[in-house]
Amino acid sequence: MAEQSYILALQPYLALAKSATGRAAADLVMQATQAPGVFVFSELLEMPNIQALAGNADGAKYLALLKIFAYGSYGDYKANATTLPPLSPAQLHKLRQLTLITLASQGPSHLTYASLLHTLDLPSTRSLEDLVISSIYASLLSAKLDTKSALVEVSSTAGRDVAPDEVPAMMRTLHSWGGVCEEVLADLEAQMAAIREDAVRSRREREEYERVLAAKREQGRGGGGGEGEKGGKGKRGMAEGGEWEEDEMDLDEAGFGEAAGGGGGANTSKRRTKGRLGLGFGGSGRRR
Repeated sequence: MAEQSYILALQPYLALAKSATGRAAADLVMQATQAPGVFVFSELLEMPNIQALAGNADGAKYLALLKIFAYGSYGDYKANATTLPPLSPAQLHKLRQLTLITLASQGPSHLTYASLLHTLDLPSTRSLEDLVISSIYASLLSAKLDTKSALVEVSSTAGRDVAPDEVPAMMRTLHSWGGVCEEVLADLEAQMAAIREDAVRSRREREEYERVLAAKREQGRGGGGGEGEKGGKGKRGMAEGGEWEEDEMDLDEAGFGEAAGGGGGANTSKRRTKGRLGLGFGGSGRRR
């Protein structure tokens, strides 16, 4: 979001650069570099009329100054101040802010007051803290001031324009990062394949277990039915045998009665009944 607002703030100067030439183009550089909210300059630097400033010595100074604001630092300006246009307080403040972004993004996350005061050529701790606070409000960085330890704790920064000579190093970094990503993806794919194999093996083992368990249950049901059937047959045999013995006893008693002289139907009936009710006493009944 912050970078987008910086580009929008640059749009009026891009429109003017389409027609500005010579001294007008040089003045446009000075206006853009001190305008509030403008912190990116590569689009302006690429405009043909701005590039044309390199055609003469006076214009080349303004083109070099614009390059410093795009991807240089306060130290770069200080080292070449005699060959560059003088800067206004607003331009100096902005260039220090841009330099702070570079220091925070390339160096340690904890920047000491002492190193910043020296690098940015600031006169006091108060001026340094004001610079950091203004940079935070401009969304150039996210940071905290540790006044007790005299540190600036930076958590993130806005992006700056990329210098042409920085592109190869960035490409190498991206290529290396891409290789690491490919290795991580290959490792993840191998782990996923192993997990899938384990899942298939577990499913097969579960299916085999369920198959064996079902077979055992079926076998158990079949064996229990056979024993019940055998037991049933035995009981029926005993019942049939008992009926046969009773019938045989009746026949014996009937023959005995007839041999005794045919004592009448009533006596014969009583003996038959008694013999059926008291099977254990049949012998004494016949003696009587």
